[in-house]
Amino acid sequence: MTADTDFDELLAKLPQPSTREVFAEIEAARRAAEARTPHRTIIPEPVLPPLWPHPDSGIVRFPCALGCGWAHEEDTYRMDEDPISLPLSAGSQEIGRIFVERAERRGVVVRGRVEAAIRAHFAEAHDGQEPPEREVW
Repeated sequence: MTADTDFDELLAKLPQPSTREVFAEIEAARRAAEARTPHRTIIPEPVLPPLWPHPDSGIVRFPCALGCGWAHEEDTYRMDEDPISLPLSAGSQEIGRIFVERAERRGVVVRGRVEAAIRAHFAEAHDGQEPPEREVW
């Protein structure tokens, strides 16, 4: 037996959802997506880094929305160097909560740093012009 046939056998044993259940799940996801409110940001769409071992791997670039060639760079490898402290008695829910809170704090810091860099760039290179906003979900 191969891993694929083992996996196929396992999938065959699982209960299969009905068409009605699948449709209800898709419909619920659609309604949730429609209910979500968009946010506005001055942070441009990032240029994602190449894969490791490329020398630029881990470097996310946020280019100027006006196309002047400037870009703010964030090194994702150094973004979160603080050690993670987990209680030995922590269950999966508590561990998940700790990681979510950590990610939210880190997101606020990174967004602030990127927005500050963009505002500084516009003040220096595009004097008198505000950074354009874009809608994100």
